[in-house]
Amino acid sequence: MKIPPQKRSSVELVERTGTEIFRFDAPGDYLRGRLINIETADIGGKPTPRYIVHDEEEDRIVGFLGTVDLNTKIRRSDVGKVLEIRYEGKDSQTEAGKNPIKRFKVLAQDK
Repeated sequence: MKIPPQKRSSVELVERTGTEIFRFDAPGDYLRGRLINIETADIGGKPTPRYIVHDEEEDRIVGFLGTVDLNTKIRRSDVGKVLEIRYEGKDSQTEAGKNPIKRFKVLAQDK
């Protein structure tokens, strides 16, 4: 049953937006924020870590998929800590038939 607009309660509603997808495309791209969650996404039938970060400078929630390099550098114990993740480029030493590994520099809050 729909309630006519004039009879609705005067509760203020705020739009909720989904997590913005962040992509590290060019060397030097970086993200700094508080790691708020590590989820698992199903990518091509394979479970893949998905990192959720609150970018406090721009007040937005962003998510990005893990890579071989990121998955070794970001730990579950980092949830709640501030991280800075900088994309450094693709590895030039790649095995034939495989995608080049993206390399990252990850700085984490000490405590």
